[in-house]
Amino acid sequence: MSRVGLPVAWAARAGQLRHGWRIGQNARMNELAITVIGRDRPGIVADVAEVLARLGANLTDSTMTRLRGHFAMTLICVGPAAAEVEAALAPLAADGQLLATVRAVTPDGAETTGGEPYVMAVHGADRMGIVAAMTRVLADVGGNLTDLSTRLAGTLYVVVAEVDLPPGAADDLSDRLHRAAADLGVEANLRPADPDLL
Repeated sequence: MSRVGLPVAWAARAGQLRHGWRIGQNARMNELAITVIGRDRPGIVADVAEVLARLGANLTDSTMTRLRGHFAMTLICVGPAAAEVEAALAPLAADGQLLATVRAVTPDGAETTGGEPYVMAVHGADRMGIVAAMTRVLADVGGNLTDLSTRLAGTLYVVVAEVDLPPGAADDLSDRLHRAAADLGVEANLRPADPDLL
């Protein structure tokens, strides 16, 4: 039998056994939440992803953004223990420009929210309390915020949120949003989410 490729296969299997988990047994791995924040520069995502790949960690969910020159990323991965991942990421933060944190999380299992997906949008002159007021209205009708983006462009403040609502709650939320928006001097609207865009 040809020996070509065997060292690579042995190394991969040895690495997985060394970390206490076996091929094909993802359920026995650690699920980790990792955050990386700091001053933006080219290559941060590549640096983090390479560290995780070397550890044999599988990246499952992630989100990343750039906020006024600052980088922020949150991701979920499955792999070795949190302490080992944190130690491997430490060199990326050695110059003090980045902060990386790792913690173990408990898998929630399959999502069965049963909520109705909507998009809530707010825009108007910037002022204190817009996000607080609008998200309180959402919480009061039992809505769940699943994604939030805010942007300040000059004096214009824009909020776009993806939300899950209890069945039949959309009309009540829309009325409450319009009243809250009028009090703040901004405009708000609620529309069903396009499933092809989520």
